[in-house]
Amino acid sequence: MEAPPFWGGNVCLRAAAMTAAMALPTDRATEALAVLAEATHSIHADQPLQQRVHRLFEVLRPALRFRDARLTCWLQSAMPGTVRQQFYSVDGWPYPWDDELMRRVALGTTIEGRTIVVSNAAALGEHLPTIQAGYLGLPIRWGSRLWGVLEFRAEHSQRFDPVHCDILAALAPQLAIAVAREGRQLAESPAGASDGETPAGLTLTPQRQQQLAAVDRHLEAMLGVHELLSLLLRRALEHTGAEAGAIALVDHDAGELVIYVYEGYPQEQWRQLPNQQRQRLSWERGLAGRAARLGRALLVRDVTLQPDLPPAGPGARAELAAPILVEGRAAAVIILDSPRSNAFSEEELAFVRALCERAALPLHRAIHYQNALESANHLGQVFTSLPTGLALLDTNGKVLRANPSWFGLLGIDRERGHAAFHVPIDLVETLLPRLQDPLRLTEFCAASLNAPTEHRVMRLHLINPAQDLQILSVPTYDSRHRVTGRLWAISDVTREGEAERLKNEFVSIVSHELRTPLTSILGYTELLLNREFTADERRQFISTVYVEASRLSQLVEDLLNFSRLEAGKVKLNQWVTSLYGIVAELTTQLHTQLERHRLLFNVAPDLPPVFIDRDKVKQIIFNLLTNAIKYSPGGSEISLEIREAQEDEFPGDHPPGRFVLVAVHDQGIGIAPEDLSRIWERFYRVDNTNTRRIGGTGLGLSITRALVELHGGRIWAESELGQGSSFFFTLPVATEPAAGRKARSR
Repeated sequence: MEAPPFWGGNVCLRAAAMTAAMALPTDRATEALAVLAEATHSIHADQPLQQRVHRLFEVLRPALRFRDARLTCWLQSAMPGTVRQQFYSVDGWPYPWDDELMRRVALGTTIEGRTIVVSNAAALGEHLPTIQAGYLGLPIRWGSRLWGVLEFRAEHSQRFDPVHCDILAALAPQLAIAVAREGRQLAESPAGASDGETPAGLTLTPQRQQQLAAVDRHLEAMLGVHELLSLLLRRALEHTGAEAGAIALVDHDAGELVIYVYEGYPQEQWRQLPNQQRQRLSWERGLAGRAARLGRALLVRDVTLQPDLPPAGPGARAELAAPILVEGRAAAVIILDSPRSNAFSEEELAFVRALCERAALPLHRAIHYQNALESANHLGQVFTSLPTGLALLDTNGKVLRANPSWFGLLGIDRERGHAAFHVPIDLVETLLPRLQDPLRLTEFCAASLNAPTEHRVMRLHLINPAQDLQILSVPTYDSRHRVTGRLWAISDVTREGEAERLKNEFVSIVSHELRTPLTSILGYTELLLNREFTADERRQFISTVYVEASRLSQLVEDLLNFSRLEAGKVKLNQWVTSLYGIVAELTTQLHTQLERHRLLFNVAPDLPPVFIDRDKVKQIIFNLLTNAIKYSPGGSEISLEIREAQEDEFPGDHPPGRFVLVAVHDQGIGIAPEDLSRIWERFYRVDNTNTRRIGGTGLGLSITRALVELHGGRIWAESELGQGSSFFFTLPVATEPAAGRKARSR
């Protein structure tokens, strides 16, 4: 491409200055030379063409006193299909330029100091008055070629001085050199940008500026990231003519782009992943990733010539990717695609760049707002879901905020808790019926308020029902480290106390139950080893050792059964079974234990079969019968009753269906009403003289209850102190589907 020769700054400046200064007075000639020198230096500075033109307009503004300016240039030649760029001065008028005037200047000569009428186009959606303005336009020619058109407008029909035309005429060769060099660089880049770099950008037309101003008004009112990015994408597609586009947030830690919004792509392109996750792409691949890493807008006019830059969407040829920079690095990337290779001109590129610049602050604000909102939401969920009761108090003890666990643990009505609730007064009054020592809680509240910087802990025991609470009271501070109140954290430690009690009970019971039989075993075996006895005496000693060893074996078996039940490792081997056979076996097994007792059986003749684990049910009935024998030390009548249960006999939590009822009645020592609800607890034994003499681990009934409930039944007891007890449990009747799973009999 032919270009004007570069004469060098000094030679060119001397030629221009001599031409312009010949007809000027000395003072004005000096001023003109100064303007020419600075303007020439601006044109040939080592900067992008856009910045050089902006600097040129700044230098010329004091001399020409124009309102706005425009440079239209053709980077190769003024021929159809060549690249045209237009540069506008900063703070331009909202009135559009008259392209007809520009064409007349391009085809003819300089239009000097003409008065024109300018008005706002109706399409811009504004209603600005029609005014008159001064106009100056001159072509930039060198040789036989037109390189561009330089235009100026002034307010109030201002007349441009002829000296202005002389200055501009002297600058025309320098502008031609700058335009020619820019065109040569563009021509040497295949597909418009071989490395993804965009050509020199443009300033925006007044129409584009008004479009951006309209976007600004919407962006300032938005706090949601999704809404803000959706607006940006719609405006980018609308004003660039792109067929498809997307905006991705940049995850710098993972090196990925997170697709947030998109339009125009196939549904399966970036479909929503499970659990509302968003599609993520590596930023090492594609033009958008390169734009995010480099932090500048990139344009490829034909992606088919760039195999290392696959397009974001199928069928795209031209792709534009522009980052939104927040605090110096890409926070998001706008991606625009089109099947047309000439879809994006320099004007569209400049618009998208400006859109990204204007979106930076609103996006930064929206991201911070969303992060703060999500943090508050997460903290709120944690605060609400914690089993620990939390309450924020002011310096006077008024509850400012409390979570549901606070109300639940203290038994406070939530409606009352949301009103003015003061801990020192209202809490003690609310808990007074359950407090064993009200003064202790009052002193704790007073001490927390009187020493606001101290940490305090107390253990609070409540009755009716029994409950142990641990209260932690710590001070809260503001940003200046001033005390603002206190945080109360309340934990229910009833289970921990119960666990401690069970542990102590276990150690006490097991040690006692082990020591008694071991003492007998060791004593009798020592006698047998050290002395001679008759055959009858030896048989009696060995029988005693055997009985005590059996007690030890039963103790170990109970502990093992309990541990397996607690771990959920007990599995039932259920079959359709008749209870008649189990009753017959138990009669033989219990024969040796019925020395002073009478065992009666009341088994219904039409008893239906049950779906059970035969061995486990035998163990349940055996435990209840031996328990009845053990707690009837004076000897009495014990009866075993088995029949089909009626619905009105079931306890409240019993499941529906057909069940067989098994009952064991005794006439023993009975159970007090306050102990009846606790007999199913682990290691629990009624604390009286008889039970201490009888002994036991306190695990038998706990194991029995677990085995019954594994079968789907329920167990309960009725008793009157000194009159005996009755234990009832249910077993499911074998239905046809159950019978089909196992054999009908065993």
